[in-house]
Amino acid sequence: MSRHEKGVEPMRHGMAATAVIALAVGAVLSGCTAEQRQGLFGEIAAEGLRIAAEDAFASAGFPIEGQLDCEVQEAGESEVTADCSGTTQQGADVSFNGSFDTADTDFTDGVQGTFTGKVNETVVFSTDCLGCGSQGQG
Repeated sequence: MSRHEKGVEPMRHGMAATAVIALAVGAVLSGCTAEQRQGLFGEIAAEGLRIAAEDAFASAGFPIEGQLDCEVQEAGESEVTADCSGTTQQGADVSFNGSFDTADTDFTDGVQGTFTGKVNETVVFSTDCLGCGSQGQG
């Protein structure tokens, strides 16, 4: 049985995604200018959410071909939104949409928010927590 089959690889990716998102929120809260924060935050948050979304698709039985293409934006003073698109290894179109509150900086158990993944416009996962294992799935 491989590490991926045992669940080691997804868990590692989930922790990495959570750490990346925590860094992004730290950047937003630091002394950067609004323009600097936006640029840095977008890059870091997009990477963390991309990894977490790819793991969620794989856990739902739809591994992603290559990587998702994600755009992350601040949608107010404390809300971040993400829109991602890509293709499964079987060639189906996927989309991922989510949002979370940057005021919540405790990412030890994942990122709390609203996250939905679709394959060919059919919802395959919807959760209020990314990187939480089975917690928050619903």
